[in-house]
Amino acid sequence: MEIKFTVDLDAQLADQVKRAADVEHRTVDEYIKNVLRTTVKSGTLEQRQFVGRTISGREINEKSRLVLMQGIYYRYDLLNESQPSDSADYEVVGTNGNVLLLRQK
Repeated sequence: MEIKFTVDLDAQLADQVKRAADVEHRTVDEYIKNVLRTTVKSGTLEQRQFVGRTISGREINEKSRLVLMQGIYYRYDLLNESQPSDSADYEVVGTNGNVLLLRQK
């Protein structure tokens, strides 16, 4: 289902959009849809900020079951192992609410 709506652009911005669409060999409509798809953020903060990142096992506190990510402590679940290793690296492969899902690399 598509929803149509009108966007008012000043002449300079409209010209920039037309030129950018030409460079990508797209129609203006296709170009704008592509820009919106790639820039509109979806998901939780944790999904947007952390999924795909690698962290050191040294950042995981096994006793408290917390991991330090960008200055904030998060709960975590390890996939395919029971205890974290200080010498291993882990990838954040998903989230469950604000719990980070970690897999050893």
